[in-house]
Amino acid sequence: MANMVGITLGKYKLIERLGKGGMAEVYKAHHEKLDRFVTIKILHTYLSDGQEFLARFEREARAVAALRHPHIVQIHDFEHEDDIYYMVMEFIDGGTLQSKMAELSKDGKYLPIGQVKRTLQQIADALDYAHRQGIIHRDIKPSNILMNTVNDIFVTDFGIARMMSEIKFTATGSLIGTPTYMSPEQGKGLDLDNSSDIYSLGIILFEMLTGKVPFASDTPLAIIHKHINEPLPRPSELRPGLTASLERVIYKAVEKEPKDRYQTAAELFGAFDDALSPELVARFDGDDKLETPDVSALPTMVDENPIAEKFSELPTELMGVETIADMTGEPVSQPEEEPASVPKTTISPEAGPPEPAKSESVESSKSRPSLSWQERLKKNPLGLAVIGLVIIAIMVLAFSSFSGGNSCSSVDGCWGLTQERIGQGDMDGALAAIEKAIDLVPNDEHPPHAWLWCDRAGILEALGDPGEAEASFEMCAIWEHE
Repeated sequence: MANMVGITLGKYKLIERLGKGGMAEVYKAHHEKLDRFVTIKILHTYLSDGQEFLARFEREARAVAALRHPHIVQIHDFEHEDDIYYMVMEFIDGGTLQSKMAELSKDGKYLPIGQVKRTLQQIADALDYAHRQGIIHRDIKPSNILMNTVNDIFVTDFGIARMMSEIKFTATGSLIGTPTYMSPEQGKGLDLDNSSDIYSLGIILFEMLTGKVPFASDTPLAIIHKHINEPLPRPSELRPGLTASLERVIYKAVEKEPKDRYQTAAELFGAFDDALSPELVARFDGDDKLETPDVSALPTMVDENPIAEKFSELPTELMGVETIADMTGEPVSQPEEEPASVPKTTISPEAGPPEPAKSESVESSKSRPSLSWQERLKKNPLGLAVIGLVIIAIMVLAFSSFSGGNSCSSVDGCWGLTQERIGQGDMDGALAAIEKAIDLVPNDEHPPHAWLWCDRAGILEALGDPGEAEASFEMCAIWEHE
């Protein structure tokens, strides 16, 4: 999407682009008649492809606009002009919780404990209110927590993740959320309830107290895998002043099973408040410098791997069911042609390699008639099967090597391959596949395929090439209006 600064949408003149992500671009705008600044979130136009999108957009926007809470960003309006869909929200001038923690981290400081308590309480109040209205956020993270100049917080982007989750992607299945703060059940693609937001809030609490996120990696798949399978690092190893009672609060908030967590955000805050004795608060207030124990390679807010950082804060629509199955270790289906039984050998670490079978005597082997390799294979069908599999594997590898691993012959096929490469964390392969998809689009079909350029821009942003990404956004706009 081209930069729209200077354009007027309805009653609002766009005066500054505040940011952009996988779903939308955000602008500061001015309502001239009311002399009021607002925030406008413009959804990427490729997301609005389809007859049902307007009804879905209006339904979700109406539900979120009905939320009236002092710590939820208020939606003033939602509208569309041609194929541009946008929400108009109150303007909060103070940055985000993410930018606040990053600023403190650069100065070698933790978020003050009083601010941690105040922030946790206000987020919890906002979430519980929304949950009572039947709305799950689905993407709670520090960049969705806005702050004003006196450090009050405002939760934003309710309903956006739900809107995205209903969009039909070409890939088999989709996953919406932000890996760094995603609950295990969300990572598995399961149905969600309120406790998924509480898990994400627990991860934010971990980060506010320690200055680090618990799970990080170079790929979104690896981060999600850790949320599903790995235990949480001990917070006190990252910040030794944390007590066992505070650790227990965090552990319960991020239990792998939803039923084992706090069932409301208020319960989480209440347990945290109970664990904060006056003595502990005084100690924290006098010890706000970041600890640097050499116990973990986890990233801080400052030195986080650039690619991992992009994955951690950008929502993702990544994985089909096959990739999710690979991650969870649960196969989607069993191939019908699989042999009924295949002998398996289990070797314990202590046992060493299995003993070779005793060889026959030279005389015995000489007395046995010599068999050709074809006859030996007929007498050993398992060996024949193994050789067949080896030949197939060699052919697949050879073809993959010849084609660069990006073989596809249609736009949809190349788009599916793009999703597969993203799920594997192979962003270079994803870029090659999406570029081939673009090359396959006929000249007279540019407008309905403009979203390919927008997706190419998202991949380039993840690869750390904002200049080329901006050029792709501009090509997306050019194709849309051809």
